[in-house]
Amino acid sequence: MLVHICCSVDSHYFLQELHQLYPNENLIGFFYNPNIHPEEEYNLRLLDVKRSCEKLQIPLLVGDYNFISWLDEVVGLEDEEEKGDRCSVCFDVRLLKTAMLALEIGENKISTTLLTSPMKSQNELFALGEKIANKYSLEFIKLDTRSNGGTQKQSKMVKDSNLYRQNYCGCQFALKKQRERKNAITLELFSEIGNRALYGSPKYTIDIFLQLWELEKNKKEFILQKNSITTYRNLNSKISHNNAIIPSYIFTHSKAVKKLKIKEIKWHKVSYDNTKILIGFNDNANFIDIESINKIFLTNYQNTTQMLYNPPKYDDELNFRMKILGKESIKPFIVLNEKIENNVLLNIDSVFQNIDIFELIKL
Repeated sequence: MLVHICCSVDSHYFLQELHQLYPNENLIGFFYNPNIHPEEEYNLRLLDVKRSCEKLQIPLLVGDYNFISWLDEVVGLEDEEEKGDRCSVCFDVRLLKTAMLALEIGENKISTTLLTSPMKSQNELFALGEKIANKYSLEFIKLDTRSNGGTQKQSKMVKDSNLYRQNYCGCQFALKKQRERKNAITLELFSEIGNRALYGSPKYTIDIFLQLWELEKNKKEFILQKNSITTYRNLNSKISHNNAIIPSYIFTHSKAVKKLKIKEIKWHKVSYDNTKILIGFNDNANFIDIESINKIFLTNYQNTTQMLYNPPKYDDELNFRMKILGKESIKPFIVLNEKIENNVLLNIDSVFQNIDIFELIKL
């Protein structure tokens, strides 16, 4: 039997229930979800599905990530609510691909772990799966794992198995509407030029679950927990001097400012870790030159552009900022290529947002 897998949260419980009902069937998982966006989130969910299937000793096939083709399929349905027509098309795309693969590899039964999700219409999935299966002379296995406390059992199993619990269905349109209802920004859709694993990003969470998988393989004890934090993103910033934009690097936790005029910057040499660094002082912002940055982080940046594309580790940057400005400071802190003493204009579009992140504690 070929089973379409949407995510480990749904598949881990569904596949075990399916195996109990069909103990003589060779179950094969098929991860095909071109709806998931961004791609790093897709990779994160695929990673945890691989981990789940390895635990359950179920072989896994992986379909193409043809996101652009999926977008073409849902043109005109972008503003549909979840469980609406866009979801129906999305189900159809994935189940159709599952049926075609089943024929190709010689399987005569198909199913989908989408049936487990309380966010999906089970009756619609039953009808759609049966329709597609009949078209290709296959059998669609209709399994209800939600009733009789199934959803509660699934939830407990997910936590006990330390699976990745995503906070949106997968597509960018559902994510956008979900965040709008909370008056929040879709941080998942942002990545910085320097490609760091910022807290709360899919890249950060991938690192967590890679470490977790390695600990499991080595039979090391750990705790996976969620923590609530306030994270930061610099969305768009520019610094001008005498009406011309100049190269710069904005330190993390620099608050948003619009057309903030800095008339005078007073530069002083400051002692820091047995060396002298140059800091520019103003009541509304602080500055530092790239030469001082190289002393602090033991780097060899020629300019702030190089720093943008290859920044220090995020925690190192934040720790240095706290040592200079204090733990609670959100004052703009800016790196310049050279010392500038007056007529600077700051435009920083940044955001602080409360989010939940996964944390891994090694015992």
